[in-house]
Amino acid sequence: MLNLEPLRTAPLRRERGFSLLELAIVLLIVGLLLGGLIMPLGSRMDQQRIETSRQQLEQIREALTGYALANDALPCPATPASSGQASATATGCTRQHGFVPAATLGLPGSRNTDQLLLDAWGNPLRYSVSNSDADADGNWDFVRPGEMRNVTLANLAPSLDVCSTAAGSSATACAGSTTTVTANAPAVVLSLGKDFATLTSADELENVGATLGGGPSGRNYPVAGDEVFVSHTISTATSSGFDDLVTWIAPTTLYGQLVSAGRLP
Repeated sequence: MLNLEPLRTAPLRRERGFSLLELAIVLLIVGLLLGGLIMPLGSRMDQQRIETSRQQLEQIREALTGYALANDALPCPATPASSGQASATATGCTRQHGFVPAATLGLPGSRNTDQLLLDAWGNPLRYSVSNSDADADGNWDFVRPGEMRNVTLANLAPSLDVCSTAAGSSATACAGSTTTVTANAPAVVLSLGKDFATLTSADELENVGATLGGGPSGRNYPVAGDEVFVSHTISTATSSGFDDLVTWIAPTTLYGQLVSAGRLP
């Protein structure tokens, strides 16, 4: 016999979704988590660029010393118009302050339109040489082959100084012995760091002071303007930020290697 009793239907279950408030809270939490990941990642990338640029500076310093051993002199700086070659005349350099002559030194690495070797932030690496002329013969002592021997070790006096602060320094010397990192360096190489386009602190501004252009790009670059440079630990303080990376050739190191190679005295 057929059961004509109406079929009983199961009670409908109500599907519950996220409310706008709950969704907002979830998005906030995800944002905080991503922010926590991104910030350390950014810091790691900055640190990697710092280490890469430091390695570049060390490679450049070794290449400069090797060049001096082979040629009895340091190379002149490159300019934006010299295609990465040392910019020299018959008697010396066209510029005291310029850029690493990467083509002359045979250094690898990224170049810009003006063929200038770039640091990890894509900014050209600067290079300065001493313009001292101890025997007053019109030839810079450290960039003219044979000139260091002519002047003799006792009279060589390279002119570049590196200070721990710009405070109290002049165009030719640090404020005193307590702020002098190294005196009388034949050559200085530097990276202007991450904030190369917005230099504001006195210590960073000490490492520039002039401009140099004339290359295919038409760009004018800041370069050193005197004989004094600043080097100290990296600082992110608002009023005294400093992230320049600086290295130099110590005179005793250069002289010792030249003597060992028979280039001096």
